[in-house]
Amino acid sequence: MILDNHTVVGSLLNKIQWLEWGKESFEKAQSLGRPILLDITGSWCHWCHVMDNTSYSDPAVIDSVNKNFIPVRVDTDKRPDVNRRYNMGGWPTTAFLDNEGRIITGGTYIPPQQLREVLRSVLDFYGTNKGKVGSKLQSTRIRPAKNEPLSDKITKDVATTVAVNFDIDYGGFGFEPKFPHTEALEYALLRYRYHGEKEMLTVVTKTLDKMGTGGVYDRVEQGFFRYSTTRDWSIPHFEKMAEDNARLLAVYLHAFQITGKALYRDVAEGIVNYVNTSLSDSEHGGFFGSQDADEEYYKLDLSKRKTRKSPAVDKTLYTNYNALFISSFLLSSIVLDRPEVGKFAIKTLDRILALPSDGALPFHYWKEDEGVKLKGLLVDYASLLHSLLDAYEYSGKLAYLEKATALADDSIEKLSDKATEGFYDIPLDASSLGELKMRDKPIDENSLMAKGLMRLSWVLERAEYATIAAKALSLFNEDYERYGVAGASYALALDSYINGPIGITIIASPKSKESGAFKTGCLKLYPGRRYVRYLDPGKDLDQIGRLGFDGAKAPVAYVCAGKTCGPPINDPSVLETTLSSLLAQ
Repeated sequence: MILDNHTVVGSLLNKIQWLEWGKESFEKAQSLGRPILLDITGSWCHWCHVMDNTSYSDPAVIDSVNKNFIPVRVDTDKRPDVNRRYNMGGWPTTAFLDNEGRIITGGTYIPPQQLREVLRSVLDFYGTNKGKVGSKLQSTRIRPAKNEPLSDKITKDVATTVAVNFDIDYGGFGFEPKFPHTEALEYALLRYRYHGEKEMLTVVTKTLDKMGTGGVYDRVEQGFFRYSTTRDWSIPHFEKMAEDNARLLAVYLHAFQITGKALYRDVAEGIVNYVNTSLSDSEHGGFFGSQDADEEYYKLDLSKRKTRKSPAVDKTLYTNYNALFISSFLLSSIVLDRPEVGKFAIKTLDRILALPSDGALPFHYWKEDEGVKLKGLLVDYASLLHSLLDAYEYSGKLAYLEKATALADDSIEKLSDKATEGFYDIPLDASSLGELKMRDKPIDENSLMAKGLMRLSWVLERAEYATIAAKALSLFNEDYERYGVAGASYALALDSYINGPIGITIIASPKSKESGAFKTGCLKLYPGRRYVRYLDPGKDLDQIGRLGFDGAKAPVAYVCAGKTCGPPINDPSVLETTLSSLLAQ
């Protein structure tokens, strides 16, 4: 069928002409003197789809937006930097900006009739206040750090916050809607393991029991939905996210390591099976971003689901989500005794490392029709640093340690604030549009980077990495309380800094069976503070001597808790008892 120009123009005007976030969109807004309608959406977001089918399909809305606004659409997973600054409380975010990118007003889902009224109100306001809109964001988001040393008072405060917010009846934190808050669970587990706080184990087991047996876990196809709309975890919001499943897989594995409870192993197996079936590229390596919410589909049993098309999967590869899954799959390989899972994690990591044609890392996402996009975000540096270190521990290959070192050095050069410490979330050359002009220092991403630098500092004996990590953590010693249970990410990093690592040094020929036995024994230990380093008695005698170890005793392992080391170990089976005796001192 041949369409004439009138038909083409008419079809275009029957939909909103969304533009991407970028220089061209802002230049258009400025040249035409129009405000910007910013829609932050997600491929997995149910109410985003509803808004597309209702409000953004309303003829009056389409006409007003196309004539009077510059409509810009952003995917929250692809542009976390934009989402961090403009999210108005959820997805979809419907934000109205002046042509410089300053927020006028906004909300989340807005029904058609209300949106028509909001569009008129924004135009009236913009017409009389053009050029007078002030940024609704504070000029600085972080208070100056206290001139006090980092101490366990902070970690105890965060533990108290976790305990106070714990729902003793149903597990989790707070009331509905109820999200997993995996880092709070990780921190509670760490407090139990290393501080003997039994009430913290209850926080973990109550939550994981209720989630693993509740409606938020898909018992047909397995894997977790994003959150529960009810306090008792019975009615989920039905999208499935890579980030949530990767983090929950790690928590269930850690809980199984500590408690030995079969439910936790079974749920972990279920997550791995779901991801292998629906959320991964089995041929090439890689983990996909999410699977759509489809309430009607997920309410069906297996036989009826087989007659329906399964919900769509976002096949974008996000570096931060892939890094999380790489780490949790490597752990799964050891804890669940599934070597093929570890091989797939390494295959994925190698693919992520090879995707940028120029070799520059990290990128934020890759898609078949788009290639590598958005380089240099802190979240990707930090996540990838940990997965590289995990791959080094898992494989013993120095190439991953060398890549981790290069990545850390690059992040310090490009994102660290040399004046007031800490790490910015975006590189300087990306901070030119709207509120991105104000680079942020997020507590969660700084904490993750600090923890990675401390791991690297111990493995390489390079104190400067630990110094940079400490300065990043010091940035929040005044500010941590306002984050509530979300401050657990900070407490996890701070615990490592204050207490030091449980460092295990394996001195053995790299390909020997003794080296493999020691490695497996080490990796089976709960990794809350556990770091592993491999030294070759044929090549690393200088470092072995510097550490005060005896290379002549190889194959041998040394376990150190902080600065206290146990006797040389020749039998991997006594690693756990040696560690326990050190912790008891």
